Amino acid sequence: MSSSPDLPESIAGFDVPQDAVSAATWTWAARSLPSYLRGHSVRTYCWAAAIAEREGWSFDPQILWTASLMHDLGLTRIGRNTMCFEVEGAEIARSFLERQGMASDAADRVAIAIILHMRPNVTLGDGVEAVLLDRATGLDVRGADHELVGGDVAEEVTAAYPRGDFDRRFVAAIRREVAIRRDCQSSRLLHEGDLVGWMARSPWATSERR
Repeated sequence: MSSSPDLPESIAGFDVPQDAVSAATWTWAARSLPSYLRGHSVRTYCWAAAIAEREGWSFDPQILWTASLMHDLGLTRIGRNTMCFEVEGAEIARSFLERQGMASDAADRVAIAIILHMRPNVTLGDGVEAVLLDRATGLDVRGADHELVGGDVAEEVTAAYPRGDFDRRFVAAIRREVAIRRDCQSSRLLHEGDLVGWMARSPWATSERR
């Protein structure tokens, strides 16, 4: 088995938490997530940190980092899930993080953020990390609020973690869940949210076509 990459101190200028739980989550992500989701998850953390900086919001780096890395783990096991992928993933993340030594209340905040990132109308009352995860995933998936990260930041982050075939593979995973569980938020995202159309029109797609 190849060794996992060392936990970076920063990515594109955004500090990465260096505690043992954050390091264990990084190792897990390197070993367990397919590259398209790993890159998406790291970019999500960077976008979230950039949005927080722009908004002047304080956040818990450990919670945001672990939630970002683990928020889509449920997409890797759709055929085995018994619940919608974000709910299943939240429960797995909670258990993993507590085993690594994260306090229960912090693990709860991670799980809540993961569940809510697929739901509409997330507010600061749900926790700043939940709002940041929601907005950052929307930015990376659909290009929503792309202007919040600026050209230089976007270029640095995507140079470090390129998008590659993320769009195609993410849509395929969402479609797999919808085929099994039509009452999950994935169905709303795919159909009512016009996921494919949003992606085709996003600044990410536009920049790749230049």
